[in-house]
Amino acid sequence: MSYVKIHRNVFAPIEDLIKIGLYKNEQEALSALVHDKAMFKVEHYSKKIKKMEKKYTMGFSDFEAKIKRTTNKENFEEWDDYILWESYVKALQYWSKMA
Repeated sequence: MSYVKIHRNVFAPIEDLIKIGLYKNEQEALSALVHDKAMFKVEHYSKKIKKMEKKYTMGFSDFEAKIKRTTNKENFEEWDDYILWESYVKALQYWSKMA
């Protein structure tokens, strides 16, 4: 297990949460806060992906295949959306592992 050095004043708000009984210790509080943040990010990126799916009426893998097989003049909006959508998918995968 590896450790990260964190200045003590970072824990002041967390100590307050422990004092009022929301968490039993700092580790539990940090774990819960990271989990909550991950769940927020999963929801955020899921919504972004759904917007893209609605815009193009297909999933990412189908859209990616469409972009990669296009040989005529590039559609810059689609390429921009492809790059953005791909980042949403990767971010969702990352945060889903932490949720």
